[in-house]
Amino acid sequence: MKKCVLWLIWQNAKSRQNYHVGNLYHDETGYYFEYEKQKVHRGLQAALCDGYRPHLAFPDMKRAYYSPFLFSAFSRRLPSKSRPDFKHLLKRHGLPADYTDMDLLRATGGRLATDSYEFVSPIFTSENRFGFDFFVAGWRYYQGEALLHCLTEQSLVSLKPEPDNQQDPFAIQVLTEEESLLGYVPAYYSEFLTKILEHHCPYKLQIGRIDTESIPKLRMSILVDGYLTEDIADSIKQNFSMVPEELYQAVCE
Repeated sequence: MKKCVLWLIWQNAKSRQNYHVGNLYHDETGYYFEYEKQKVHRGLQAALCDGYRPHLAFPDMKRAYYSPFLFSAFSRRLPSKSRPDFKHLLKRHGLPADYTDMDLLRATGGRLATDSYEFVSPIFTSENRFGFDFFVAGWRYYQGEALLHCLTEQSLVSLKPEPDNQQDPFAIQVLTEEESLLGYVPAYYSEFLTKILEHHCPYKLQIGRIDTESIPKLRMSILVDGYLTEDIADSIKQNFSMVPEELYQAVCE
């Protein structure tokens, strides 16, 4: 079994800003968690400057934690199998009957009403190819909800940098073909995508899923797939938290 990787995201409840603070790994030996050490923009150090404190279950930010089973701090974030709608939940997220806990964490984000953590997909790379998916951020504040009935998985979307954004100098808008603003790329991906756009790396976007039953922030997912140009490939891989494809389980794509 190959490793599966998820990013742990923390949101400051007051500033509403999101940060990539840790990484959860799973392979045939068990589960591993460690704090993010590489990212500068919207990474652990930036989170600490915005008031973040280590998770109570993982107080040592320099340590790599291991457990043969999913850490209880994360397993409690899984939807209960006793829920009357559990089978419907699996179907909504396209999960098979033999799903893993990592599959379910990835699909649901492991969100709780009692804290500000969630899990998201990492950026993966294979040679110079890259890919990831994200939920459109800020959905309820822009035109996404009003246009939802007009959008399908075949609808075209595009990206537009917004360098004057006061919250994020790497902010990127997600637009419809008619340039209506659906929302934004989540900030923990925005610097990477800004570099992709600046260096004219070839990429394609596709609406991954539209879920009218979900909360607004999970209404629409976007798939990103592209190639790093030779002039920036090494720099991108060294400076961003990208996951080699051999560590990225196929079911997590």
